Amino acid sequence: MTESLHLPAQRGDYRVITCVMPAGRGAEVLEILRREQGVVSASLHHARGIGTQSLRRHRAYSDEKQIITALVTAERGDAVFESIYFAAGIDAPHAGMVMMGHAFRAAGLESPPAAEGMQQLAAGCAAAKGVLT
Repeated sequence: MTESLHLPAQRGDYRVITCVMPAGRGAEVLEILRREQGVVSASLHHARGIGTQSLRRHRAYSDEKQIITALVTAERGDAVFESIYFAAGIDAPHAGMVMMGHAFRAAGLESPPAAEGMQQLAAGCAAAKGVLT
C-alpha cells in the first residue's frame, strides 16, 4: 500500500516569486526590491545553457540568464510581483518570465530597524574588544 503525500489543507502565509531575466539586470532589480519594497529575503543566481536553433541547421547557441527568487508575505505578493515585473523589464517581448506560487512551509526574515541594528553591532564590537584585550 502506497502512502499518499499529505499537504496541509491551509496554504502558507508566504509566496515564492521567481523571475528569469536576461543577464545583467539582477543586481539592479534586487536593489529596487530592497529599497522600494523592503524585501530582504531574496536571492540572485546566474544560469547559462546551450541549445540548438533548429534540428536541420544543427546550430548551437548559448544564453545567459539571471534568476531572482524572493519570499514575501501573501499580503505583499501582488505588489512585489508587479515591482519585479517592471523593474526586470519583463513587460517587453522575449525579456523573460516571472512566476508566483504558494510557499507551504516558510519562515520570513525581518531586518531590524537601522538604529537598533547599529546599536547591536556596536555592542557586539565592544564585547569582542573586551574579550581580545
